[in-house]
Amino acid sequence: MQALFQPFRALGYISDDVPFAVQRRGKETFVTVSVGKAWQVYSCSKLGVRLVGPQFEHNVKALACCGDLTFAAVKNDIIVCQRVHRIGTYSGHTGSIIQLLTLGDILLSLGSDRKLLVWADGIYDTPKVTLDLPEGFTPTCMAHPDTYLNKVVIGSQEGKLQLWNFLSGKMLYEFSRLGEGAVKCITPSPALDVVGVGMSAGQAVLLNLKFNEVVAKFVNAAGVGSGDQLRASATKPKPGGGACTCIAFRTGGNVPLMAAGGGAGVITVWNLDERRLHTIVKDAHDGSLTSLYFFPGEPLLMSAAADNSLKHWLFDSADGTARLLRFRSGHSAPPSCLKFYGTGNKLLSAGQDRAFRVFSVIQDQQSREVSQGHIAHKAKRMRLAHQDLKLPRVVGMDACQVREKDWCNVITAHQGDAAAYTWRLQNFTLGEHVLKPPTSKKRKADNYPDEGDQAAAPVTAVGMSQCGNYGLVGRANGTVDRYNMQSGLHRGSYNRVGEAKRRAAAHDSSVTGLAADACNKVLVTTGLDGRLCMWDFKQQRLQGEVAVGSAVACMAHHPATSLVALAADDLILRMYDVEAMRMVRRFKGHKDRVTGVVISQDARWLLSSSMDGTVRVWDIPAACCLQVVKLGSPVTGVQLSPSQDLLATCHVKRRGIYLWYNHLMFGSGADIQPSIRPVNASLPSIATGHTESDLSNGRHMNGVTLNGSPMSGSDPDSDSDEFGEEPAAEVNGSPGADCSMEHRHKQASGAPQPLEPELVTLSLLPRSQWQSLVHLDAIKARSKPVQPPTKPANAPFFLPTVAGVHGDALFDPTASQDQAENQTDNPSTSSRINRIAGQDSSSRFVELLRSGDESGDFSEFVTLLRRMSPTSIDQELRALEVLDTESSVDELAALGCLLIVVKSELESNSNFEFIQAFLKLLLQIHGDTIMQQSDLQHKAQDVQQVLAKGWSRIDQLLQSARCMLGFFGNLQT
Repeated sequence: MQALFQPFRALGYISDDVPFAVQRRGKETFVTVSVGKAWQVYSCSKLGVRLVGPQFEHNVKALACCGDLTFAAVKNDIIVCQRVHRIGTYSGHTGSIIQLLTLGDILLSLGSDRKLLVWADGIYDTPKVTLDLPEGFTPTCMAHPDTYLNKVVIGSQEGKLQLWNFLSGKMLYEFSRLGEGAVKCITPSPALDVVGVGMSAGQAVLLNLKFNEVVAKFVNAAGVGSGDQLRASATKPKPGGGACTCIAFRTGGNVPLMAAGGGAGVITVWNLDERRLHTIVKDAHDGSLTSLYFFPGEPLLMSAAADNSLKHWLFDSADGTARLLRFRSGHSAPPSCLKFYGTGNKLLSAGQDRAFRVFSVIQDQQSREVSQGHIAHKAKRMRLAHQDLKLPRVVGMDACQVREKDWCNVITAHQGDAAAYTWRLQNFTLGEHVLKPPTSKKRKADNYPDEGDQAAAPVTAVGMSQCGNYGLVGRANGTVDRYNMQSGLHRGSYNRVGEAKRRAAAHDSSVTGLAADACNKVLVTTGLDGRLCMWDFKQQRLQGEVAVGSAVACMAHHPATSLVALAADDLILRMYDVEAMRMVRRFKGHKDRVTGVVISQDARWLLSSSMDGTVRVWDIPAACCLQVVKLGSPVTGVQLSPSQDLLATCHVKRRGIYLWYNHLMFGSGADIQPSIRPVNASLPSIATGHTESDLSNGRHMNGVTLNGSPMSGSDPDSDSDEFGEEPAAEVNGSPGADCSMEHRHKQASGAPQPLEPELVTLSLLPRSQWQSLVHLDAIKARSKPVQPPTKPANAPFFLPTVAGVHGDALFDPTASQDQAENQTDNPSTSSRINRIAGQDSSSRFVELLRSGDESGDFSEFVTLLRRMSPTSIDQELRALEVLDTESSVDELAALGCLLIVVKSELESNSNFEFIQAFLKLLLQIHGDTIMQQSDLQHKAQDVQQVLAKGWSRIDQLLQSARCMLGFFGNLQT
């Protein structure tokens, strides 16, 4: 069973906690990063995505690159990909793989099973050499020092290092313990025999392998602590902490530098000549650093961290400090708020990382974080962390594109903040106005509630008018305020009038939803007090209210139809007509808390997401559940694009935003079977249009295997799907709404099956395919070449061909010159006409037409007809031209069969528009022949009767509409 929304792609995945792999090819440098269960390649010049690898069953643990080959460690196996295609799998480890290293045509893999395996290129079954590390030595990392032929240095959890010859399988030397803790990383330095070693205690040690001597030791290289602690030298260690997870050395330049980083997200740069701290890049990342890389001969450093970001730092200032040159980043924590902006090409998102981002669903390079001001300079001046000065996480947002170029057009509510913030999306910056609560004097002048000083309550809901001039703010104490977006001034409050004309807040509890209609006449508000209130937008007076019966969690408003959808704590969805002030629909079926509702642009669908891991699509006119799509993970937010082609969802413990395409718009509508039983759909991957590729179960497409079984979880953040099969959900609608619906199947010819026998059904073919049949003469005249063809200077070389019945040229490469000479000597065999005279030269078009006439079933012929191009159909029809009545018996029989096919399709009401175009072309070419043959005339008259009957039925259905339009048209004139 096909899901209504199919996986399209995942947005916002840049990198994870796996170290990247860098390689230079020609003049360009490429970096391969891991994104959960896949990998992607960026060009380092502009950090643009160049390749996206296939989706694997489990998360990638290590990466390595060599030319067109990419090696990815997935659990105990190493999957080899040539560009984006899997070509093999190395299997030999019994534990998880820790690190991969490529040396020419040799691949080294270090596993947690205390084995170092050496693999030869293309030999996947058995390793070339197997090295068993000794007991008491738990490997953590390895590196290949320069000029050390066939040797690697391996670090351990016990803090020791060993030098191995991986071809002979012998341990050459074991170095002294460098300090407390485990070895986290090993990086060769530009100096001969010297490597940099990062320790779990936060130290960075320079070790001379030749003499087994410590050249220098830098305490707190991970950057944990204050500035004084970071400036500790090797001779005076200061208290520090955190592991040093990555080291990089700069080549070229006057000053030799070493960069180090760790779990604090700080990059420390050390002067190796003076053995002191050179500079600090504070708040470089919000997570633990995983990799550092200095570009050869350039003052450019690349860093990656577990905060889902990849950054370039340029050391070009006079004081030696680094500045951010370019970066790519996504949410470092799961997003929870989504909003399509404008026409749907942009997607606004906010989450637990306190960042407000704009994603482009078309071009990834246009995605960016909206600036919150110069908080980096403020943090440096106030000696605070960059993250501490960010606004609290967003709990609600709204946007309007109308006034984008004039003033702020986005408004957000933040957790625990009494003010709402505006954003200027054209400049991607925080707005100049902060919508704060009015003062006591202003509250009295604007008839604010007289219930003490409660104006400082946190903002819980925000909204914007359709014109973009007003911002609406609802707070936890039930008050609702209106602001001018241009000036940021308070423009009144919406209050209820109680007993003794005492004014009270709009709601008795927290406000959960705000929305204004298209004409700024009615304002709709909902709250946890279980009331739906309608207000006069300008006069700020209550027009009416409806008791919902349960606390309202979220709301969706459709301005064009005045419909409001509410999701309450009792897990029931209710739809209200604001103008009539009554409930019109009631849906039930969710098993857990509803997290979002959205109404489609045409007001035919209501979509709801829930913590039960499902997105339910409700048919509003039919008052029933159209489909239940089980996504396998709790859904925290859902949004449908204005054009209804894309659905966006965000999930628990997943940092990406997942896009789903509407199968009714990009696929065949006959594939969708309305049902209340859950339909499994795997989360999309970062690759467009796929979830997993070439797994052991077979090739997968769009989240479903070729045999129709659903796939396992395929999102980049999770290894497994924790949600099992859900039983069929109960669906309740308004009285008289029956949820049992006919399933739409396809006929044997591939055409959609009519819902009812008397209904006309279209072919669902591209419009250009059947319209070109009608205007084929005009297309040929327009495409006619202006100049006649010219004879080439040299005659082309012709290959010998083999005769066939389908009209396609079949070349015979085995024909020799001797055979050609023999054919020349024998004129009876050299003539092509004589060779095919004894064969049936009928095309497949005629063959299927004859077989259908004999069996009475033309489904195979109609299938071929639907797949043929307009030019091919025209050629086949012209090939049936009757030149002589006596010698063209087969052609006349074929024309009769064609008329029978047209009659049969018209009677079945299938392929309506396509058969009409085909009939027009048939009469245009063979109309004269049909008029001359009495047998063909009778068949043509039968077709005319069926055609007239069908058109008369359609004409009766449209007659009332034409009369109504004519009546109103005369009134207007």
